[in-house]
Amino acid sequence: MKYAIFGDIHSNLEALTAVLEKAEQEEVDKYICTGDIVGYNADPFECLNKIRELQPDVIVRGNHDDYIGSEIDLLGFNPQAAHVVEWTREHLNPEDRQWLAELPLSKTVNHNTTIVHATLDMPGRWGYIFDKFNAMSSFNYQYTPICFFGHTHIPSKFEKFGGVNGDGGFEEIILQPGHKYMINPGSAGQPRDGDSRAAMAIYDTEEKLITLHRVEYDIETAQKKIRNSSLPERCAERLALGR
Repeated sequence: MKYAIFGDIHSNLEALTAVLEKAEQEEVDKYICTGDIVGYNADPFECLNKIRELQPDVIVRGNHDDYIGSEIDLLGFNPQAAHVVEWTREHLNPEDRQWLAELPLSKTVNHNTTIVHATLDMPGRWGYIFDKFNAMSSFNYQYTPICFFGHTHIPSKFEKFGGVNGDGGFEEIILQPGHKYMINPGSAGQPRDGDSRAAMAIYDTEEKLITLHRVEYDIETAQKKIRNSSLPERCAERLALGR
């Protein structure tokens, strides 16, 4: 079985389309989404529909899915972030928002893989896993060999075998028996590792192999859509920078 693993799409239809085309080229069988379908970019409705039509095996709720799907008070939010949430809420109907709000915070697939957007110890508090010290807390709540997560927008791998190690990134992971892994496939719609290409991972369960893929997409069109809306200019600028 080959799974395409992706998340942090953030309403970027051009990036999502490119990622799904790459997954099809790689002949994947199923799809898993690590959350944050919406936010930042200009096509929340289109991305939401495309994901639902895809019928992934698992979709978990990200923090932007949560903010936009709920009526959470935005007091204390960065003004630009609050504006993005309000704008996106206005561009989705109540049924779409309810669907986002009802997504699970975490889920297990085939008894050997866990999916979460943020951390396993407190998935609804939206903490980040940037280094092995952050990863240690989640490993204590990981009861499967593999966990895919998102939220940082940075491809990363943390491995537990005795101690916890993390090399800050990966291109290919050959899974070893007795080891535990926490793997972030990066962001499809708003990468923040200095590489502007969309990111996704493919997990081949038979080969016990996980590979990272970077995919070119039409950044200029995504930027133009942002600029034609009332979304902040920063949302457009950062796409080309991968930041």
